[in-house]
Amino acid sequence: MTEKQAFRISTGLKDLIGRDLITDDFVAVFELVKNSFDAHAKKVLITFEEDTITIADNGKGMSRDDILNKWLFVAYSAKREGTEDDDYRDHIVGRARAYAGAKGVGRFSCDRLGSKLTLNSRAPDNAVQILDVDWRLYEEDAKEEFGAIQVELGEAADFPDDACKPTGTTGTVLRISRLRSQWNRSLFQALKRELTKLIDPFARESRAFEIEIVVTSEAEADAADAKHNASLRDDQPMKMLVNGPIENPILEVLKQRTTVIRVALVDAGAKIESTLEDRGELIYRIRENNPYPGITETELTADVYFLNRSAKAVFAHRMGLPSVQFGSIFLFRNGFRVFPIGSEDDDFFGLTRRKQQGQRRFLGGRDLIGRVEIKGVAGFNEATSRNQGLIRNPQVDDLIDCIKDKCVRRLERYVVDITWKDEFDTDVADTSRVRRDESSALVAQLVSRLAATEGVELLDYNPELIRIVDEKSQAFEASLKALELLAEETGDSALLARVDEAKARIRALQAAESEAREAERRAETRAMAAESAAAVAERRFGEEKERNAFLVAAGSLDQDTILNLHHQIIIHASDVHLGVKRMMGKLRGSESISKDEWISFLEQVSFRNSQILTAARFATKGGYRQQSSEVEADLSVYIRDYIETISTLWAPRGVGVRVQAEDGTLKRRFRPIEVGIVIDNLISNAAKAHATSIGFFLAKTKGPKPMLAVDVADDGTGWPASLKPRSRVFEKGVTTTEGSGLGLFHVKQVVEGLGGTIEVVEEPYSTDLDGAHLRIRFPS
Repeated sequence: MTEKQAFRISTGLKDLIGRDLITDDFVAVFELVKNSFDAHAKKVLITFEEDTITIADNGKGMSRDDILNKWLFVAYSAKREGTEDDDYRDHIVGRARAYAGAKGVGRFSCDRLGSKLTLNSRAPDNAVQILDVDWRLYEEDAKEEFGAIQVELGEAADFPDDACKPTGTTGTVLRISRLRSQWNRSLFQALKRELTKLIDPFARESRAFEIEIVVTSEAEADAADAKHNASLRDDQPMKMLVNGPIENPILEVLKQRTTVIRVALVDAGAKIESTLEDRGELIYRIRENNPYPGITETELTADVYFLNRSAKAVFAHRMGLPSVQFGSIFLFRNGFRVFPIGSEDDDFFGLTRRKQQGQRRFLGGRDLIGRVEIKGVAGFNEATSRNQGLIRNPQVDDLIDCIKDKCVRRLERYVVDITWKDEFDTDVADTSRVRRDESSALVAQLVSRLAATEGVELLDYNPELIRIVDEKSQAFEASLKALELLAEETGDSALLARVDEAKARIRALQAAESEAREAERRAETRAMAAESAAAVAERRFGEEKERNAFLVAAGSLDQDTILNLHHQIIIHASDVHLGVKRMMGKLRGSESISKDEWISFLEQVSFRNSQILTAARFATKGGYRQQSSEVEADLSVYIRDYIETISTLWAPRGVGVRVQAEDGTLKRRFRPIEVGIVIDNLISNAAKAHATSIGFFLAKTKGPKPMLAVDVADDGTGWPASLKPRSRVFEKGVTTTEGSGLGLFHVKQVVEGLGGTIEVVEEPYSTDLDGAHLRIRFPS
């Protein structure tokens, strides 16, 4: 004989699905906030008082029937069943958001926080329901049945007067007392930081859901920290205030400052669209088939950011902590964070393990920050223990593979293979370094390879970065091949025509070089035959050889070099012209001119003329080898000597030139005439800005790869307010005086040709040198 029996449930179940399952106070708060979100609340107020936490919202609330048949029905979830809003449909326009929770055990988070709960809740057209739960009653006897413990349920006409509730006639107030943990300022701040990451802080659309923390006991400390924050520089991290709404400036912090790849499923999940941007500028946008069937229905979107040193400094200031401590790539399900994915010590996407295999080849969790957003479809369920992430299965593995392949590896190919190759790029807040010929050629190769990949459709790219580089650049040939491939793959006839024109120009240059080399070879042959000739014949041969050398060099003279040297001649000739004009003015005015003045004037004219002759000889390649050949010497010493022995003599009238150099050598190869051109132009510009003094301050940086830093500052009129951005001063034709706009353009050319950088410094160098301030860095 058999009989039917039912399971008996011990009061110990309360601990199993409460404190034993939800082991973190922060996660407990998250679960209760998520319940408010699911109840259509617009605002949640979290109030900490002595031994009490109140979590109140202005959501739809609960009726007596809701409490009896849903809240007190353990492990039942109307959200999972799909009936949660059946009795609320008449009060809402429609539900555009998915539920954050659907397990039916989140309510036991109250037990994690404190042993006593008073719940006040009101649904539309209902009285306020009051439920009192003493969780300790479930802890007295484990043999007692769970259902035998009674809770008190009553009602009132309105919420209690002391209820810390947001504005609204409906809603729920959870008052948790006899707290199980001690809370202090550092924990309040940590909770607030974590709450900033609870609802997707990277979301491109704002959500109508506000969270606010109120801790009256911390008001005085907040006032002190606010005063401290007001005194900070832009590169110093701010302290977080406890009281106030949860604000998330992260998108503003990351905007225009980072390299980001954005990935999204399109065409009902059949395709993946990816966009790569660098510091606010598009690099490329592509579309390809989705090879991950497990994520087709997730409506996946992802934004993964790489922060260089410049962006990390801004992040630390605005967010109050380094980006590493903020977290890495977070996962959001139905708009809420899946904890602990993205935490500093979490490696859900396997990035830290991968980084250990190649520090300079791979990006790890400490290098990246971002978000992955998915819809909570089948296969993407959170573990019941809310700090264990997603339950692993083949669908989740597809998600991980997608993020690693389409986000991280694609970002690596740009950051590691392009921007990391330029040691100066890490400190730059814009793409000026990427626009250099070497980097631009690498970007062109990257995009052309993507366009040539089977199944990848190139939708857009940046033609200002992906371009034909200067024909003199070493990267020219590689750039040309990449652009030719790109033009063929995209069917861009205009780009293909530009490539063909460039190829024709380079063929003409190569032919000219070949002819020049042949001329030189013939000259060398004649030299060998004439070695045994008489002295007269030897001299004639030498002259012939010099003429041939002139032809060889003149054949490769380029437009920018001509413009540069022409500019130098104009600088010196203009100074001679002005000097003569001044003397003529004195003569016409019958002013008495002493013998010493005439001698001084003629010495100046003679010296200027020698400068003109030097530039002219260089321009015509006479004495080419002596003036333009590379030397290996101490660059710091050469700059100091040039300024002290040359610049101080020819500096325009009324401009004092001084140089100051710290101890330390920086030996490297350079062409002396190029360094002289840089110094001459900077002094000339200072004179045009009505400066009376200009200083060159040299210092050698420390480290395995030391650099020579040169600060150049004057007391002239400085930069005009209309010049924005300041970096435009280096563009060809842009001038802040009445000049040609070539001086600083050529200075930048020469500096970058030596592998260095030049930038405008906004702050004056000192009180006496408060005009234009430039900083040049030369690598060793």
